[in-house]
Amino acid sequence: MNSQKEELQDRAIVRIAAHLPDLIVYGDICPERPSVDYFDGVLMFVDISGFTAMTEKFSTAMYMDRGAEQLVEILNHYISAIVEKVLIFGGDILKFAGDALLALWKVERKQLKNMITVVVKCSLEIHELFGAQESEGLDVRVKIGLAAGHISMLVFGDETRNFFLVIGQTVNDVRLAQNMAHMNDVILSPNCWQLCDRSMIEIERIPDQRAVKVNFLKLPPTFNFDEFFTKCMTFMDYYPSGDNKNLLRLACMLESDPHLEMSLQKYVMESISKQIDDKQLRGYLSELRPVTIVFVNLVFKDQDKVEVISSAIQDASVHISSVLRDLRGQINKVFMFDKGCSFLCVFGFPGEKAPDEVTHALESAVGIFDFCSQVHKIHTVSIGVASGTVFCGIVGHSVRHEYTVIGQKVNIAARMMMCYPGIVTCDSVTYNSSNLPAYFFKELPKRAMKGVADSGPVYQCLGLNEKVMFGMAYLICNRSEAYPLLGR
Repeated sequence: MNSQKEELQDRAIVRIAAHLPDLIVYGDICPERPSVDYFDGVLMFVDISGFTAMTEKFSTAMYMDRGAEQLVEILNHYISAIVEKVLIFGGDILKFAGDALLALWKVERKQLKNMITVVVKCSLEIHELFGAQESEGLDVRVKIGLAAGHISMLVFGDETRNFFLVIGQTVNDVRLAQNMAHMNDVILSPNCWQLCDRSMIEIERIPDQRAVKVNFLKLPPTFNFDEFFTKCMTFMDYYPSGDNKNLLRLACMLESDPHLEMSLQKYVMESISKQIDDKQLRGYLSELRPVTIVFVNLVFKDQDKVEVISSAIQDASVHISSVLRDLRGQINKVFMFDKGCSFLCVFGFPGEKAPDEVTHALESAVGIFDFCSQVHKIHTVSIGVASGTVFCGIVGHSVRHEYTVIGQKVNIAARMMMCYPGIVTCDSVTYNSSNLPAYFFKELPKRAMKGVADSGPVYQCLGLNEKVMFGMAYLICNRSEAYPLLGR
């Protein structure tokens, strides 16, 4: 019986599904792009501090031989423990974004009250995991935000690559809740506190906020949590039960289905798809690697209207994909980030290394900025470009993981993008490595960036054509009158 299960779990479709949430694996395959789906659920945002510092530590010469190996071991020791908890409690890991993850409990509106209790219990147990652990003298701590309510899912892309996003007020709420959390906190968004069973949760008010901090679960003495939990799981469509009850994830037992396999493959980066086909081990894909990060943020004119932003994201994604394809970059992640939608693009992944990688990255940044600024539903385009060594690898658990990038340079690109809105910025390594004339750039005044002690000089990329020589601090293109000039 075990060998039959192992055989099933070695199928290509199972290996692909490990990179994707149930929301996609079991979702309706709608060919239309963009397509939008609406549902209710509870969201958990887990932020793990300490990983960026860890990446920097293992990038030093002292660790260079086995740095990536040791790093992935420690990362996955922590992250797989969180993933396992979430799966045991019925959650679906939607995304890994560096040192954070987003999980969903998708249920009908009337089940939200009880499901919030389940998710609070899961959150508290995640914190318990970390209270008892310290590895290699590293201080790893977790902050958790919870939100509940209406959620929209947007699927977009082109004929070769698909992406998905969850969007809406509940997604904004979960990010805000996590931002309010200190280490080892669980914060409920205002709507989550409104919808939960207040008799079960002991909370602490946060001054001047409607969000609340969870202290503990106050279950009545006669309350049987196991029975309550089992009943709650009957409302979860893909929670392993019956013969599969010992599985962490039902998707481990997917039967071969070429049509579904082809559809799911589109959500995975091409270089990863090839490795899946080659049955490469997870560790093989992990390395400390010099890359160039291009972080693109789009803020929309009508941020709250899903129908409006979905077509803008679709148009932007098709253009970004085609620019990157020509210049050997790849979109690694797409997610809602503080304000707007962010594309994390990477140049220099395995099989994509090019000698003029940095120039290509800047060229793509300018091309993307130029195009997206003319999409009339997009209000502001901000792009940060940074170059250096980061951890590239498969992060997560054997049944649910993703290829991701972690490191200070990823953070610097993200922070530049947010701190210098409406322009293309780059760090000094990118500026110096580009071999482009100095007049294509302008050094900017320094701004304090959260989580970045010293970013070094920051430059604005004014454009990559000769007309910049004539004193014009912006790209010259056929602009509409309403088009915001780059560099204003």
